[in-house]
Amino acid sequence: MTNLILEAYDDGYFPHYFKARRGTTYIVGVEVENEAILRKITIGVVLVDGRETQRVIREMSAGMSGHIVLLDGVIYAGFDVVDPHDLYSSTGKSVLVVQLYPLDLDRIQKALQDHFEDWRERFSIIKTIYSKMIRVDTPWRVVQLYIVGLDFREALAIFKKSCIYSPSPEPLRIADKIASILSKLHVNKLY
Repeated sequence: MTNLILEAYDDGYFPHYFKARRGTTYIVGVEVENEAILRKITIGVVLVDGRETQRVIREMSAGMSGHIVLLDGVIYAGFDVVDPHDLYSSTGKSVLVVQLYPLDLDRIQKALQDHFEDWRERFSIIKTIYSKMIRVDTPWRVVQLYIVGLDFREALAIFKKSCIYSPSPEPLRIADKIASILSKLHVNKLY
């Protein structure tokens, strides 16, 4: 692909008292050409700890023209979960999950058990994806990747080429910055 178009989705900040579906946060999607040229921004709102993020990302992706979807892990908006296989099936776009930091699966399982009736479903997705991630060295630190619908070598080349300033691919870094700013403005305006 000469003009590679990537989509990246990340969630925004929310205060602790928004947990348990008591508040909302932003999901921001960006469309980026050739790893760093911003072409489009989409914004969605989801309930913290709800089950809306995957639907919102799928709907935002329908208006984007990316070839590959980048996700910042599979846990969004508190303990909402995005299944990369379902996302791939529903969008027809390859999915590259980037896990920047290690997860403590025991703590996650306990938190889910304590607070969610559907904890088994949420935890199954997290555990399945996380246990099959591939460790990748970057100039900054080791990260983990999970790939759906894309050859590993191609995915690795795209990932490494898009990591310009940090171990986070530039499209994810842009989505994260926008989501964080919007959500902090939202929270400060409300409270």
